[in-house]
This record gives sequence, C-alpha cells and structure tokens, in this order.
Amino acid sequence: MMEFTIEHEWNSAHVPHEPVKFCLQPAPEGLQLQVSAPFFNDPPAPQGPAGEPFNALWDYEVVEAFFLNSEKEHYLEIELGPERVLQTRLSREDAGEHPEKQFTYRITTTWDSKPVLHEPVTITFKPHQDGLVMEVYALFFEEPTAPSGKPGEPFNGLWDYEVVESFFLNSKTTQYLEVELCPHGQHLVLLLSGVGNAFKRELPLEFAADTTSDWGKWRGTTLIPWSYFPPGVNMMNSYAIHGAGIGRVYESLYPIPPQEIAEGQGPNFHRLEYFNEFPLKWLMGEEWQQPHSSFWEPTV
Repeated sequence: MMEFTIEHEWNSAHVPHEPVKFCLQPAPEGLQLQVSAPFFNDPPAPQGPAGEPFNALWDYEVVEAFFLNSEKEHYLEIELGPERVLQTRLSREDAGEHPEKQFTYRITTTWDSKPVLHEPVTITFKPHQDGLVMEVYALFFEEPTAPSGKPGEPFNGLWDYEVVESFFLNSKTTQYLEVELCPHGQHLVLLLSGVGNAFKRELPLEFAADTTSDWGKWRGTTLIPWSYFPPGVNMMNSYAIHGAGIGRVYESLYPIPPQEIAEGQGPNFHRLEYFNEFPLKWLMGEEWQQPHSSFWEPTV
C-alpha cells in the first residue's frame, strides 16, 4: 500500500486546512484508490446521480489522480467527487430494513453566498422506519438568549432566535415541510402549501438538544415523522441563524447567487427556486413507498 498527502497548492503554498489524504493498494481486478478529505460542500454537488460519470466534474469539489507513462505521454485521469450519500453503519434498530445510508451537509455560506467565518454547521439525515432522523452539530453562540418557551415543546417565532432549519419541498406542488431546531431545546414544525402559506404549525416533535457535553458547541437530534412530509419530496434546503441586531447572521446551504441579489434585498428562506435535489428514496431505497399522511389531504 502507498499513502500520499496533498499538503501544497499548485504554487507550492501550504494548504490552509487539513490535507487531503489518499492511498493506493492492489486489488485483484485493478488498483484501489481511497480518499480521505475535508468536505467543503462548495460549490454545491453536481446534478448528476451519485455513482455515475459526470462530464466537467473538474468544475466542482473534486480529488484527482493522474497516472502517466512518461515515455509515451499516455496517461489516465481519475476524478472523484464527494457523493451526497455517505455509506455508514447504522444499527438495525435505527435503520429498520432500509439501506445503511446517510446524507451529511455543511453550511459554509451565508444567504447571499459569502463564506461563513466560523466552523460550519453540520446536518446529517439518516433513515428510520418511522421517519427521518435529523442530527445537528454546530457552534453554540448563545445569542440571542434562550426563548421563553419550555425545552422540548414547540415555540412559535423560533426563527427570531438561534436556530438551525431544514425545509423539504415537493417542487411541483410547492408543498413543503419546515423544521426548526434550537440549541435551548425548543422546536418548531410548519406545514406549508404555497410559498410562506403555513396551514399547520407547532406540531409535536421528539427533539433533544445538548449544550454541555462539548464546550462551545451543541448537538441536536430529532425524528421527523413521515406524516409531516408532503407527498413527493424532491428538494431541500437548510439554514442556520444566530446573533442579534446588526450582528444577526443568516446562513444557507444553497444560497442565492450574488449576481441574482437585488439592491436592498434581505434574507428570505422561502426562495424555493434555490433548493437542491433531495428525493427521499435516495435514503430509503427505490422500492420504498412514503406512508400516507392525512395532514396533506386538504391541500392535495
């Protein structure tokens, strides 16, 4: 086995982050290439299906390896992009009979495409027979102070506090689910039909937040019931908010491109046209059928 570390940029300057590492080892039918690297999620993932070729992959986040015959100048180029589906081991109790997969995302930009100036928020989605597991790992800013509501209960207006949010959209019907999680333990679930049109709010949610185990950071875990998801979810976006007054910061997984921001425009998390692909079957498998939900019957 041969191991390599990419510690320099093209101009010999040292990389300002944890280096990319990769190793080569023999395999019966070829050469096995393994990559370990920070996941920047910038730019967002290409539109091609994970596991398939994608032309012009070099325009995205990528690790490349070239293998050269210097005498004939023949060479092989391999490009690997970080798949949005990361293979992990889940317990059978957590995963049920569904594929052992998870999606992990890092929020590295503000709503207007500027880089965040701190360790990014990490959101992980995992399959569960009763719903979607959502895990948050983020810095704990403690600004603004905690909402007045009780931990573990819904709190209307939670978006005015420190919060991490995920939206799950059916782009054809513009029906979507909004889930907000606060490090102080409050949560907010809204069901919306049409942009900003909430017809259900403050639905119950099993949510636990921990601000003490890892100093200066918080973890949150919830199980979002399948009944909360609109039929045919195919898009998603996630956000993080903290700070107060002029120091209020709005961050977005899929931000608005700078060239599309109008003068005087502010953050708006209901810009559905900037959501990215997120079919639930990516996690649950192609044969999975979303359970029926009576919540969505009046809006179908």
